[in-house]
Amino acid sequence: MGQDEALKTHDMVQETENGRMGMDGCCRLRSFDLNQEPECDRDTFIEESDGSIGGHEDEETDELVGAIGVDDVMKLTFDTEEEAGEFYNLYAKLSGFGIRKSNAKRDADGISRFRKWVCCCEGYRNEKWFNYEDRKREAKPITRTECGACFRVKYDIESVKYVVTRFIMEHNHPLASEASVQHIRSYRKVSDAEYAQAKSLKLVGARICQIMKHFVIKAGGYSNVGFCIKDLYNRMDEERRKDIFNGDAEGALGFLAAKKDADDMFFYKYHVHNEGRLARLFWADSKSRADFSVFGDVLVFDTTYKINKYRKPLVVLARVNNHLNSTIFGCALLSDERIETYE
Repeated sequence: MGQDEALKTHDMVQETENGRMGMDGCCRLRSFDLNQEPECDRDTFIEESDGSIGGHEDEETDELVGAIGVDDVMKLTFDTEEEAGEFYNLYAKLSGFGIRKSNAKRDADGISRFRKWVCCCEGYRNEKWFNYEDRKREAKPITRTECGACFRVKYDIESVKYVVTRFIMEHNHPLASEASVQHIRSYRKVSDAEYAQAKSLKLVGARICQIMKHFVIKAGGYSNVGFCIKDLYNRMDEERRKDIFNGDAEGALGFLAAKKDADDMFFYKYHVHNEGRLARLFWADSKSRADFSVFGDVLVFDTTYKINKYRKPLVVLARVNNHLNSTIFGCALLSDERIETYE
């Protein structure tokens, strides 16, 4: 910046009663208080990204975690079980270890009487998995070390709050570093805002790997994203299953039922598996059944390889008529390609 530009900028800074008038990054005048603490861009980024940056924030955070003792935690009270879980989850994230829910007890009204959280390294692997004979893949690395760190709260009837009854800080394993803490399972999460953005990109034809690269570039690196590509795949598939379960299956059956009311010869049959989801669906209208009675001596069995949005095999039963035109006898949407399913 030249001397003339510096003098011009200095002239635009005016003293006011509450502070000063300055210029922001977009060359717009803004007011700010001289006694106000400066904003931290990194903290603002963490808040906007729903806490996707894990690990130790700074030296003050390390000192704060180190200053928390058992006596301090034992004096805490929480209004709900969720608040207690959020506290221990934040403490574990700043300390460098993951957590998971352990045993709990609820009364007849559904109120949680007590809840316990443990370290992700709590427990040990069952011996039967070490002696597994028909193993097709190499065993996963052992991560359970029988760590005793835990946090337990109990519902107090008199105070109508959750009080801490047990808190163990010691671990028998190394804690995660700042750069690797975001890879722990309990902190990897695709937020609703990130899913909405990923869904919008998916609708315009972007692939999951390309969407993941977009988040990486936007966040400034893989360590700042807060989830891996597998988490993004799982979230997209989870939401897709919800859409199918809540709308498409019921809509398809309703449409076929309406066709049956309008056409007595219309035929459809479906099967629902144990989880209450649509597994197989077959349908044929009156014209298809009439054509089958005449030209059904030879049958062509064609299966598409999961090219629809449901990723299910679509079976088409067809043949040619006396004019050598293709005639469809029926269609079926299957859940898999086993022999039992085809039968």
